[in-house]
Amino acid sequence: MIEILTRADEPRVPAWFDQMFRGRAKVFHERLRWRVVVRDGREMDRYDEHERTIYLMAIDTAGQVVGSLRLLRAVGETMLDNEFRDFFSPPIVIRSAEILECTRFCVHGDQTSSKPNAVSSELMIGLCEFALANGIREIIGLYTSGMTRIYRRVGWEPREIAVAKPEFGRLILGTWAVSTAALQTMTLRAGSSRERAPSAQ
Repeated sequence: MIEILTRADEPRVPAWFDQMFRGRAKVFHERLRWRVVVRDGREMDRYDEHERTIYLMAIDTAGQVVGSLRLLRAVGETMLDNEFRDFFSPPIVIRSAEILECTRFCVHGDQTSSKPNAVSSELMIGLCEFALANGIREIIGLYTSGMTRIYRRVGWEPREIAVAKPEFGRLILGTWAVSTAALQTMTLRAGSSRERAPSAQ
């Protein structure tokens, strides 16, 4: 099940937010060794303080968060504008109300018996559904070259825009075109039909 939330929802489902931030710390800090800020076992940054930040959380049958991602509208501050600005030469500026930046895509593998690929697929289907329901035409995001095969397997492969400077590692900036065809392909490969995601409030 995919839940679409903002920080305004945290008082209603505090356990889900706690599980998400702790899962991010385990993945990005402990496993991937990214330079992220972890406090009290939770990975958070300034974008998590924005009331308009959108989260997609994959919830298993036991009510636990097994994966998540974060969305920022490309009309205000984004990580591409700030933290990732020096990754590319020249810097890449993307501004559009019809584009979302996706960051912190995270499968909490140690918290669930679900297969990571299934959780990734569920998150991407939910993301495409949400985008279609809210007039979004593209998703942008950074990913490692190793993720390409996962996106291809799921059925929604990004178009490469730029490759980061060598000193930042093999990071790629890509764009995912939002379409009903992409959603149909992913849903077919996932072997299930799902309800469309609701509009953001």
